[in-house]
Amino acid sequence: MSVPCVTYPTMKFLVTCFSIWICSVNSQTNENLKTLQGNLFASYSSKIRPVINQLEPLQLDVSFYLSSVNEVNEVKEKMVTTGYLELSWTDELLKWTPADYNNTEVIFVPQNDVWKPDLVLKNGFKKFEELGGSFYYLYIDYEGSVIWMPFSVFESRCSMNIFNFPFDIQSCDIKFVTWSHFAEQIEITKSSKGINFYEYEENAVWDILDTTSEIKKEGRESEVKFTFKLRRKSQYYVMNIILPVIFLGYLNILVFVIPADAGEKMSFSVTVFLSFAVFLTIISTLLPTSSENIPVLAMYLVIQLVNGVFALVITAFQLRLRHRDDSEEVSGIWVKAIRFQQKLRCKKMNTVIVKPFDSNSNIDDLKSKPKTDENPDLTFGWNHVASTIDFFAFWSFLITNIIITIAMFSVAAS
Repeated sequence: MSVPCVTYPTMKFLVTCFSIWICSVNSQTNENLKTLQGNLFASYSSKIRPVINQLEPLQLDVSFYLSSVNEVNEVKEKMVTTGYLELSWTDELLKWTPADYNNTEVIFVPQNDVWKPDLVLKNGFKKFEELGGSFYYLYIDYEGSVIWMPFSVFESRCSMNIFNFPFDIQSCDIKFVTWSHFAEQIEITKSSKGINFYEYEENAVWDILDTTSEIKKEGRESEVKFTFKLRRKSQYYVMNIILPVIFLGYLNILVFVIPADAGEKMSFSVTVFLSFAVFLTIISTLLPTSSENIPVLAMYLVIQLVNGVFALVITAFQLRLRHRDDSEEVSGIWVKAIRFQQKLRCKKMNTVIVKPFDSNSNIDDLKSKPKTDENPDLTFGWNHVASTIDFFAFWSFLITNIIITIAMFSVAAS
């Protein structure tokens, strides 16, 4: 018995017919979707809350997907973020049996054709605006589950605590609320996903330490709050502001190292003082105007300005004493200070300068004489007084500056 031979063209025709039959059974056509949407929206109204029993609240699940933190403006106290919300709820009026429409389980509908919650950004920096747009489509499945994902740039207010600037940690909120509906009508439930990241790009200035979400009900208002805990990256400010300010603080002390006869003490001190004023102006432009939270760095600059003023006053007084007439005798308090300085420096002064020469003086009196208690008439010159002032001022300012620097920046960095 011979077996019929099936040629290649015949086999190809059979495979094609089988594929067409499979696709016709398991695929949906345009007519299926038109029929489904026509039946669903024949008596549907996007102005009515989609629950059969209007006395029951609609459960709304809200999640936030963050793409980037664009800006945190300390002066305007504003945070700008890019991302989208994922809102899901059950529309009891949009349910169907998939078998009746060739197993169609999911449809996509323009957002203006379906009821959606009036969720708005509560702490926005601008006026209230509708989420999404006419080009957005909503995902709807046969059980009535609706998913809406409006993408936007959110500008929200954020109260700043800049006491520890630039080592500060800020907590900023993004609050959404159903503006027209009460909590008895739309109840925001605890988000199942909270805050997530969608192709997140890190900010050059801020790191995200933690994120939380919270549902709040105040009176008849239902609200969801997304909190971002941000930490400032301080390397830029350390290199460009803090280190120069600290170095200027120690540079200010060098005015007491310059000899009084050099003629540069006052100009050097004034230059350093003006440098502090410039840095204080720069910092004031970076921070909000607030009398409650004055940053440690600003207080440190003010202290350095005060030190600069004291240095100017001491230098002026010192130069005044240095250029006094040598005929004026150094008073006893200055003599004690000079002798105390010599003890601190562990330096013995074997000779002192006697009173200036006059016509009635003996030439032997011009010679240096040993310092003894038996020579009470021997006096120090005003150059010794100026040197003593430099000595005590230098060490006093140096020790004070070290203590203030360590204390204030330890507080700021803690």
